[in-house]
Amino acid sequence: MLTVRTLRVAKDEARRAVEPLAAPGAFVRPEDPPDRLANTMWVGAAEALGCLGLKAGTEAKTGALAAAIAGQHTISGARVRGDGAAFDLTFLVPPSVSWVWAQRRADLRVRVEKTVVDAAYHCLQYLIRKLRGDSVATVPGFAAAVALHAVGQPQHQAPPPPLLHVHSYLVGVLDEFGELRGPRRSSLFEDDVVLASGAFGRAKLAEDLRGLGFGTEVVSGRDGRLSFEISGVPEGLLRVGESADKGCAGLGQETDLEPWEPVPPEPDPWEPDPWETDPWESPWRNG
Repeated sequence: MLTVRTLRVAKDEARRAVEPLAAPGAFVRPEDPPDRLANTMWVGAAEALGCLGLKAGTEAKTGALAAAIAGQHTISGARVRGDGAAFDLTFLVPPSVSWVWAQRRADLRVRVEKTVVDAAYHCLQYLIRKLRGDSVATVPGFAAAVALHAVGQPQHQAPPPPLLHVHSYLVGVLDEFGELRGPRRSSLFEDDVVLASGAFGRAKLAEDLRGLGFGTEVVSGRDGRLSFEISGVPEGLLRVGESADKGCAGLGQETDLEPWEPVPPEPDPWEPDPWETDPWESPWRNG
């Protein structure tokens, strides 16, 4: 499943992204090796990230992430995103993947985490290509941070079921003039952009998990759409995973809807009324 939501209060969003109690590292066992990858990382094109003073592959920390969400240079504080907002595109894995991850040894857990992040990243690339309408394989330059979480939200009562998901914080894309801009929110709901991107991410994840030796089987989700689960996980666990409070993974608008079912847009101070926007206008520019 893929959800999307507009990022509003930059500092709060950044703190939620790097929350250590939500990261896989919070579940390290005493026998696990001490070195783990950071759960938040900058991804994208050097040119787009450079507009924000960032580099791909480096850890996304709270201050820099807050600045980027606000469209500001992470060092000078100058506003560098011409218009548009930043978005959280959350990729949620099937419940069986989270349960299998929670039960395996440390080295396999790390490999599963990498496949989940890789699937979310490919999902993001596919979405951006679809938004731009590019038929070639080249992905337009974009800047984003990916954050891997293992629970929906830190809980102070009974521990929630495992819930692997990746937040892709899309903070800007280079337009045809090389300027950093945010997409119109309405463009994310046009046609089948997010729906197709989520399906692409799930297919990539299933393929990579099979490469790790897991068996997968096609299932019908609660909404009737086809998905997959890892073979052999008890159905009772899957029901628990589906009914669990998704916390931060459930804050977005679920976009696995039929493309002809319009989703009411949220008011956005950075963009015009989407219902008054020329449908042929580039999603990266306003006016």
